[in-house]
Amino acid sequence: MRVSVLIPVFNKAPYLRECLDSVYAQTFTDFEIIAVDDRSTDNSLAILKAETDPRLRIIELPQNLGPGGAANAGLDACRGEYVVRLDADDLAVPDRLQRQVEHMDAHPEIGASSGSLQLFGASGHTWSFPLTDELCKAQLLFGVPVSQGASILRRSVLEAHAIRYAPSWPRVGEDWLFWVRMAQVSRFNNLDDVLTLYRRGEQNISHGQNKVATHRVILREVFDMLGIKATAQDIDTHLMALTYFTAPADAASMRRLRAWLDHLLALNAERALFPQAAFAARVGKAWNDLYYRLPAQSMSASLEHLRLSGSWPRKRLLFLVKWKVNTLLGRTP
Repeated sequence: MRVSVLIPVFNKAPYLRECLDSVYAQTFTDFEIIAVDDRSTDNSLAILKAETDPRLRIIELPQNLGPGGAANAGLDACRGEYVVRLDADDLAVPDRLQRQVEHMDAHPEIGASSGSLQLFGASGHTWSFPLTDELCKAQLLFGVPVSQGASILRRSVLEAHAIRYAPSWPRVGEDWLFWVRMAQVSRFNNLDDVLTLYRRGEQNISHGQNKVATHRVILREVFDMLGIKATAQDIDTHLMALTYFTAPADAASMRRLRAWLDHLLALNAERALFPQAAFAARVGKAWNDLYYRLPAQSMSASLEHLRLSGSWPRKRLLFLVKWKVNTLLGRTP
């Protein structure tokens, strides 16, 4: 058995039929499907039980364990050389398995890989992920380096290092923590191709979540797992690098953020937690991208960001002037 397609299921009845059909229609055919019903309260389980394809195996959990617990039950049951993850409300493009198996066969050093997500439903954008292991590792303090719903994992790596989701992890963001754990023992990369059609809408587990509160919890776990000492204020400061603001940004908060990012760069130079050049570039990107969110916070934050950057590019000054003019004219920039 080459591939186990793992699909955790919780109350996804309206989308489940279409999800399964996208797997049945794959150009690559040496696979099984492990569908884990996480004690759904709709008719998801009935839909699964009505299936007749012998490649489908169903696991019924006696109680709701959340995404991580359901994934663990599925991982324990997988028999394939590779584990392919798919969310029950998403769709796999027809040649997804073919492309990912060929890629992993050609790169035995890679333990996990994914590709881009094409959003549909409430949004039609494309989400892409870092292409190389160095860039993936440099991403770990800023977000997920690999798309869980478009991922393929080498099962031998999971089993050799007993990699699973921890029961203590939050139910939102568990994928980020899983990649932090796996990054300690494996290499990552991603294909620059759309592999999964990601349905965005109210059915997503993260819909309606307080993103600041959610990311506080996740970052606390990330820093602890990596052995990075961080106070509550440090975490709130780091949230600004992710463009989440716990309070309106001002000149003082810009100075705190710049000092925190410089601390992370120095810490990485000392401990080599991440590839240094890639991490420095990722820190620089977070700092530079933040500038365009600051006028909505305060002019003092924008001007202090420019001062701390050590340059006053005409493009950025013009952006600031346009923002101010639009605001005075009552237009939302």
